[in-house]
Amino acid sequence: MPSFHELAFQTLFAQLEDTAQSQAVIPLESPGLKIERTVKGIDYVYWRRTKAGRREEELLGRTDAPATADKLVKLESIQAEQKTLMHRSSQLRKAGFAAADNSAALTIASIYNAGIFEHGGVLVGTHAYGTLINSLGIRSPKNYLTADVDIGTTQGITVAIPEDKSFLEVLRNSGLQFLEVPRLDPRKHATSFKVRGIDLKVDLLVAGDDTYTSKPIPALKAHAMGLPFFKYLMAEKVPGIVLGRDHVVPVKVPSPARFAIHKLIVSTLRSKTSALKDEKDLHQAVTLISAVLEKHPTDLEDAVAALDSKGRKRAASGARNAVAMTLDISPEAEDFLASLTG
Repeated sequence: MPSFHELAFQTLFAQLEDTAQSQAVIPLESPGLKIERTVKGIDYVYWRRTKAGRREEELLGRTDAPATADKLVKLESIQAEQKTLMHRSSQLRKAGFAAADNSAALTIASIYNAGIFEHGGVLVGTHAYGTLINSLGIRSPKNYLTADVDIGTTQGITVAIPEDKSFLEVLRNSGLQFLEVPRLDPRKHATSFKVRGIDLKVDLLVAGDDTYTSKPIPALKAHAMGLPFFKYLMAEKVPGIVLGRDHVVPVKVPSPARFAIHKLIVSTLRSKTSALKDEKDLHQAVTLISAVLEKHPTDLEDAVAALDSKGRKRAASGARNAVAMTLDISPEAEDFLASLTG
């Protein structure tokens, strides 16, 4: 059974979520600081930032110039807001809330800045699970850590990416040197992107079938991997936030009820050699089912009602496997899983 954070921390998280959702653009650099320097007898003001581990300095102008003071006021206002978000994020992460590492949070922030979440993109996978358990007040389990960022989209997504950039260029806006990951078959389009030298990968996903065929996403100038039952997962979205060290990123994620049912389904789709991944899927499903039954019980009924016959059979099979595992399942969750198997 999931354990919940103290009410004070749940309240702090809700307040941070409200504040973070108001961000129009997320600065991809550190908050920065003012630097003064004298060059040939003239005093100048610079603003120093760090982005993706690299230090950058911007000349604001002469110290005594009014325009310099105006720029400094604006930058210090942004700095204060960033530091407030960072401080609250730090409090929550120390209390056990799920968080993304800095590179992943920076990448998700770049995707947010491009307007992809606003126009139909959805954060899925384990980072979405972290977002959902935080919003439900669940204490983060030990198996949350992941280096993958999974982005769900639709072939018909329409999004005005700045300067008509591709999805790969959007990822590179983070300051991280992303590259396309070649497929084993060179005739097939890449659907994954990786950073050279670090363990960070982004997968672009779309609704498909059990052939796992890649599909073009024209608006992103990219291709996405087609997955079975993915349309069901994408059909119901909710807002959330990803906690990072330097960023708090607004995102869209699947509803917790659909995410849980989809995890039951996904656990039945892999080969028998993926037992550890299946166990992780079932653990996440059961954790969310227990919490949703406690806080929003009718949501699971609606999520099950939305399944087609194939999805219902897969969910029932996953439910049977979850019951058979030695998981700490609440009586209510066990009853729900039993009803699915019936």
